[in-house]
Amino acid sequence: MINRIKNKLIPAQETGEEVDNIYAILPPPGTIIGEATKEEMERAAELEIRHMAFMRLQEMNIQFDGASYKELLKEFQDFETDSSKFWRGVSSRLSVPYEWPIRIDHANSPIYIGEHDLYEEEEIED
Repeated sequence: MINRIKNKLIPAQETGEEVDNIYAILPPPGTIIGEATKEEMERAAELEIRHMAFMRLQEMNIQFDGASYKELLKEFQDFETDSSKFWRGVSSRLSVPYEWPIRIDHANSPIYIGEHDLYEEEEIED
């Protein structure tokens, strides 16, 4: 079966039905959808470390001058670019939408669906 996203066809995950909304076939949090390679595990760990360092820096409420701000902004942009390239590659390899919240267990290699609140919103609407 094939899903249509912005006039682009992508393979569906054996849903047996045509889906117009990528979130309609999103598995529940914790669902294992693949296995990471050693390289993917290392890269995911590196990106997680950079992310946590930036989060801690933001929590410090440090004042920056113009030059420091520009340098830090460049670091953030580089991080976002690296992260986006990595996760697009993993999503593409697994044939899942990039917008899905996927995570990699750095120690054991499963790739799984991360936390999301789509199911909670559906329950509230019902």
